[in-house]
Amino acid sequence: MNEEQCKATQLRVTLGLETQASGMISASVIEFPDCHVEATTREEAIAKVQAVFLERLAQIETIPWDVPLPSTEIAQMQSAGMFQANSAFEDVMNRIQAERDVWGDEEMDVSEYMR
Repeated sequence: MNEEQCKATQLRVTLGLETQASGMISASVIEFPDCHVEATTREEAIAKVQAVFLERLAQIETIPWDVPLPSTEIAQMQSAGMFQANSAFEDVMNRIQAERDVWGDEEMDVSEYMR
C-alpha cells in the first residue's frame, strides 16, 4: 500500500439493493455479505444498511500484515490442481472467467475503493 492509500479518509463500498417478492427492499454491503437489512422502502433500506455498516466499522480494528510468500514456482506446483475434486470448482472457474470477460485486459484500479 502506498502513502497516498494510507491517507485515505473514506472507504468506498458497494450497496446491493434487491426488491423481494414480498415487496420488501433488501439492502446489503457487497464487500461485507453479512451486513444485510430489509425495509419497506428503498430509502429506508439504504439508511438502515448504512447505519448498520457504520456501527460495525466502529467495532473493527484493522492492522497491516505483511505475509511472507514462498517462491512463486514452488507454491504453484504444491497447490496445482488442489481444488479440481471440489464440486464447486467448475462454477468458481466459470465465475472468474465471466469477471475477466467483463473487465477485459485492463487492471482494476484499487483507488476506486479508497475514497
